[in-house]
Amino acid sequence: MSLAYVAAVSLMLAVPLLLAITLRRRFRAPWLLWSAGAIAFFLSQFIHLPLNNLLADVGLIGPIGPDAPNLLRTVVVLGLSAGLCEGLLRLLTFWWLNRRGLVEHWSGAVMVGLGHGGFEAMILGAMTALSAAALLALRGADLTALNLPTDQLAALQTQLAAFEGSPLRAALPFVERLLAMALHVAVSLLVWLAFRRRQPLYAVAGILYHALLDATAVYAAQFIANPWLLEGVVLLLALPALALIVWSYRRLGAAEPPNRPPPLRAEWGVYLALLRKELLEQWRTRKVIVVGAVFLLFGLTSPLLARFVTEILRSVPGAEQFAGLVPEPKAADAVAQYIENITQFGFILALLLAMGLIAGEKERGTAAMALSRPAPRWAFVLSKFDALALVFLPALLLAGLGAGYYTNLLFDPGLALGPFLLGNVLLWLWLLAIVAAVLLGSALGRTPLIGAGLGLLFSVVLLIGGAFPQAAGLLPGGLVSWAGQLGLPAATDTGATTGGWGALAGTLVMIAFCLVTAIGVVERQEV
Repeated sequence: MSLAYVAAVSLMLAVPLLLAITLRRRFRAPWLLWSAGAIAFFLSQFIHLPLNNLLADVGLIGPIGPDAPNLLRTVVVLGLSAGLCEGLLRLLTFWWLNRRGLVEHWSGAVMVGLGHGGFEAMILGAMTALSAAALLALRGADLTALNLPTDQLAALQTQLAAFEGSPLRAALPFVERLLAMALHVAVSLLVWLAFRRRQPLYAVAGILYHALLDATAVYAAQFIANPWLLEGVVLLLALPALALIVWSYRRLGAAEPPNRPPPLRAEWGVYLALLRKELLEQWRTRKVIVVGAVFLLFGLTSPLLARFVTEILRSVPGAEQFAGLVPEPKAADAVAQYIENITQFGFILALLLAMGLIAGEKERGTAAMALSRPAPRWAFVLSKFDALALVFLPALLLAGLGAGYYTNLLFDPGLALGPFLLGNVLLWLWLLAIVAAVLLGSALGRTPLIGAGLGLLFSVVLLIGGAFPQAAGLLPGGLVSWAGQLGLPAATDTGATTGGWGALAGTLVMIAFCLVTAIGVVERQEV
């Protein structure tokens, strides 16, 4: 991707969390509220997307374009479907939170809105990375060779022209998401007021406002060619949301008891102390050596196995006839064997090492000792995740060096060692997604066994999601496919070196969500 799109996607991933952190420093809004808003958005799409398909099948949603028939009806239906689906899930979320007394203050409603709109911004950031990488791979290519219909070819050419235009255009998705987050915060405040004042008209107003903004933005996009002018229209539509946020803060938020956290320097000092403690424990229990030895073993043996598979078959009585069916091994076979071994045994190691990190300490009572300093809950959770990350990274790089050395020794042509090691960093991020999912299960479980079961369930769901073509390019499995291409002699085209940006961004989103939710869960637990 171009640097402009890298910056835009980075902001779309980071700003939602930075806004939530800023709110947390000012008020006592639990992190679990951010996760609740994120889950509400995610679940709403399981209703919203099939509903749109159904409405299209019955003819209520038609083509979108300046000359499309029934354009006004189409955008109104689209707006209402978005407002109703997300609004109903938001209502259920606030109902559930109110029953547990978790969203009694203004800051809590804002945190739910930041989670709802922020998680949407992060997912769309990953989708932006996926689209930008695909366009980058097509830059300079002969588009007519793709055999696309005329309308699709024209649309693709327009997208490429925009992609190769001014770098400022890359900021448009980020600006749009900022305005959308303001909308979601305002609508969340309206739903909160509906429960607080027992007046359902506030919730109805929030749904209608959401529908109006979405419908107007889609309609205006068909007639306004200048994207910045279009964002100006969206800004005008978002002004009531900004006004509501300011008004509600002055009336309700300003009177809320402020949070008085320790200085950031003190909190980071506690975090570093906990991280040193975790790393020391990993070393004393020989887990560092075990992980390094396992990865190095497969790094050294995978190229050997790929190279001598024919000889191995010939040496097995009765299997000689199959030896001639095996094609001549290449460097790609060594890489495939290496990645298969690393992902299989890395998954097992991630599960075994992370399943008891939080649940085990709660069961033994050592969590209470660690948090009695007092230590912030975020430092308690992140120190465990970061310690495992620091254990896995050098082990994977060591395995990559061993695999690269033997592959270049046994195969001609061999591997480009630098890109191949970069592929190992991608495998490391894939492992961290598994670690984060297992860590969340460990936070939810009361015992290491329950935590392991939940972590395994979350990890399997994450891996199974990669089987769906609509989501495969945004999930950690895409990093494994990307890693398998880096360093190979054939991987010289742009597509092979940029195809996994969406998976990279999506993996970071999944890791962030799991860690934030784990922190929120630990905050609510008595340890």
